[in-house]
Amino acid sequence: MDKYNRYIPNSIKIGYIDYQFDFWPETFATTEEAQGEFFPTAQKIGLKEATIPSRAGVNTLLHEILHGIFYQYGLEHRDEENLVTTLSNGLTTVFVDNPWLIRYILKHTDKT
Repeated sequence: MDKYNRYIPNSIKIGYIDYQFDFWPETFATTEEAQGEFFPTAQKIGLKEATIPSRAGVNTLLHEILHGIFYQYGLEHRDEENLVTTLSNGLTTVFVDNPWLIRYILKHTDKT
């Protein structure tokens, strides 16, 4: 797990809960094709190790964060998976196509 700390920390705060990251080897997933998974009761987000330092990893992380937002803020929707996939794909594309955007967000959301 420590080798991924240079990319992402050990946890992420969504709402009032810190969700721990659980890094998976290539052969592990609760569903056959899963790159990541959100576990609300265990307060964890599983991520496939191999994808972390890639665009696919960014997309997976955004995807699971959006599941966390849906859960934390009670946004129950019968089509949650479709909505989360569409939003994470859209956000990933916007960030890839506009690298200045992340710098802008970081600069103007500094807590100090």
